[in-house]
Amino acid sequence: MTSKRHSGAFTDPKTQALLQKSNTRLASQPLGELMAESGRFEACSRRFEDLLLDFSRVHLDGEALALLLDAAAASDVAGRRDALFAGEHVNATEDRPALHMALRTPEVLEAVGGEEAGRVREAMARMFDFAATLGQGELPGSPGEPVTDLVHVGIGGSLLGTQLVCDALDEGDSRLRVHFLGSVDAIRRERLMAKLDPASTAVVLVSKSFSTGDTLLHGRRLRAWLEASLGEERAHRRLFAVTSQVERAGAFGIAPERLLYFSDWVGGRYSLWSPVSLTAAALIGPDRFRELLEGAASMDRHFREAPLADNLPVLSALVGVWHRNVCDYPAWGCMPYDQRLKLLPAYLQQLIMESNGKSVRADGEPSGLATAAVVFGETGTEAQHSVFQALHQGSDIVPLNFVAVARPDHDDQEAQDELLANLLAQLTALAAGRDAEATRAQLGDLDEAMVRQRSFAGGRPSELFLLDALTPAALGRLLACYEHKVFVESVLWNINAFDQWGVELGKTLAPGIQSALAGGDVEAGQGLEGLLAEIARLRK
Repeated sequence: MTSKRHSGAFTDPKTQALLQKSNTRLASQPLGELMAESGRFEACSRRFEDLLLDFSRVHLDGEALALLLDAAAASDVAGRRDALFAGEHVNATEDRPALHMALRTPEVLEAVGGEEAGRVREAMARMFDFAATLGQGELPGSPGEPVTDLVHVGIGGSLLGTQLVCDALDEGDSRLRVHFLGSVDAIRRERLMAKLDPASTAVVLVSKSFSTGDTLLHGRRLRAWLEASLGEERAHRRLFAVTSQVERAGAFGIAPERLLYFSDWVGGRYSLWSPVSLTAAALIGPDRFRELLEGAASMDRHFREAPLADNLPVLSALVGVWHRNVCDYPAWGCMPYDQRLKLLPAYLQQLIMESNGKSVRADGEPSGLATAAVVFGETGTEAQHSVFQALHQGSDIVPLNFVAVARPDHDDQEAQDELLANLLAQLTALAAGRDAEATRAQLGDLDEAMVRQRSFAGGRPSELFLLDALTPAALGRLLACYEHKVFVESVLWNINAFDQWGVELGKTLAPGIQSALAGGDVEAGQGLEGLLAEIARLRK
């Protein structure tokens, strides 16, 4: 079944004019005043289970939010959401569905049905079996052979989500050490091979297409390293693969019993829920990985069932399009105030910019509206000592998305209180600022130039996702919420969130340039002759 195109109500000039009129009206009321209104928090926050969304520090009021909700309804967000979960070919340019939810939500997998659903169930079951064995320090399929170190090789969506889960949920009690290789840059791989023991190392190659150059080059080098020490037969027992292209993995030397399949309707940046995360399941344990999946499934149900006005992904998306298309803010920052979430900004960079970094609508016409913002981020309180100067006093307003955890997994309450105090102070300072009068009152007799230097305009908007605790289920809910937020934004912009043609051009040019680096002819018209000659000179 092919995807239906919606009416593009959000892109309609009349809708945009109404939203701009509302923004002009709100400009006369400082954000600090809105924040101080009675009932503001209750009106501008929503909770689902252990996840709170607080958007009370966004320059919106009830009237503007109602306009955004009307635009979402008129753009058929609910209908497009239902089409997504029904398995319609919402990824129209690749003529396939986007059904990563089926990996975590049983009723979605039931809707898939048929042979493919069976393959998915089998692959997930084998992944959990592998994970349990690896977590016990043994090599799957080879009883008695030890595994102390697991090397996960992938790039982009084949690595980021899995690494984020490992960082966020590792409790430090696993007998397994995990290592990640992404970029084709050999330095990390060489250092790993120098310190690891091949006789207790396993390697997982993750590539949906099993044609990714970075991953296969690492794979060839690691295979040779294992073979040199263990011989071919023993070495190959330590090689595993996760891919949708099982024949290519077999040609590489991965035996069927060490191969995990995932469907081509699972996009790389949405694949952490699949056997791609074998490494994470092995590190944190199969039971806790199942809790992650169950948490994400609960967010799937919330997204499908909650009214738009109470729907966390929908509301977060509406805040996003308000900032991007009405306020014209070109960037968006994610600031997690928990070290375990240090990779969340990088994960969201890919999820958001690869999904919605499009300038062409689903029908092939120019979008007419700005789409994905430039995404960046850093953990708090480090961010306060690096990027926050520009965020408070710079010439551009940058909306921020803060993420915090109320209850830590340690006993140092003073440290947690200081962390949360800094977070809440930043929320307040960005939104309310400090005018000249307040600056003089707080700092005493200053000349006018110094008053201007030390005053803050405020009006810098932010959202907050507050988790009760960083449990596997809570992390699953949070990440699924971001996924659905991205999808809602794509519906409002009438773009395809599930292809990524923008990464292809550089890949097609690279082989010819690599040949030139090795001494071959340089293709004319690329403007690289001078650089290639300089690199050749430096290599002599």
